[in-house]
Amino acid sequence: MAMEDALVLAETLGSASSIGEALAEYTRRRKPRVDWVQQQCVARDKLRRLPGCGRAILLKLAGNRLYRRSYAPLTKPL
Repeated sequence: MAMEDALVLAETLGSASSIGEALAEYTRRRKPRVDWVQQQCVARDKLRRLPGCGRAILLKLAGNRLYRRSYAPLTKPL
């Protein structure tokens, strides 16, 4: 995310007519993705709080699907 932030910030600073405009555009572009990542972290934290046996069964049955759901969107271009 830090690399994405840096790239988007550089792009917005390079194309905006003012720093304020660049920062507003940066926020507009980054906020949805940051919010989504934070939601994924909350969901994973809930999974980590499950009792050990329940967590193990869930991960065995759906772990790969949960992993792909959580991380696949991060591989899409900005």
